[in-house]
Amino acid sequence: MGHGAWTTAKSRVAVSPFYAGHGIMFYRFAYYIVKLLSLIFFPYTVIGKENIPPGGGCIFASNHLSNLDPLMIGLCAYRKTTYLAKDTLFKNKILGTILRWCEAFPIRRGESDVRAIRECMRRLKKGLPVVVFPEGTRQRQDSEIQAEEGIGFLAARAGVPVVPVKVFGTDKVMPPKSRWLKRHPITLTFGEPLTFQGERDYKKIANEIMWAIRDIG
Repeated sequence: MGHGAWTTAKSRVAVSPFYAGHGIMFYRFAYYIVKLLSLIFFPYTVIGKENIPPGGGCIFASNHLSNLDPLMIGLCAYRKTTYLAKDTLFKNKILGTILRWCEAFPIRRGESDVRAIRECMRRLKKGLPVVVFPEGTRQRQDSEIQAEEGIGFLAARAGVPVVPVKVFGTDKVMPPKSRWLKRHPITLTFGEPLTFQGERDYKKIANEIMWAIRDIG
């Protein structure tokens, strides 16, 4: 849900957000809603903008504190982003439709979801960024949860840059089970991209990605 000029893998030429992609009208509307809410509830700071690939597929691998995280990454990435969301959210037809308009797609948590991995690969090959949470579910800021092996498989097979992202403060703005937003600043830091093309130790790759996220100050 980035802003400014979006790029495509084929042309690497800036595309107006008013015309790029399908479902763009709702995507653009959602972006401006989040942007407006940020002015009221969560002033945000972005660090490491220079680490965001300007075009082509990439993986934004982030810690996960709040349901607000994917929206904030999209807001700060300066590119149109897509992301995985737990499949239970799509059981509600209205919410599921909105999520799809926002370029989300479902993944079954706690098991190997081949369909979701294939969809990730398809979007990455199309030149779209995909937001992935290696921990699999929301965690506390100081938690030491191991990454799921799927992120290692995806990073190696896709051969695209993996940008570690660290989010601070979203759990204060939207705590678990909260019904509304609370005012608190948010910081997103994009680390230096990692590449794993040709490697096959998926667990090791997953751990390296998590270490890179945790090492971000």
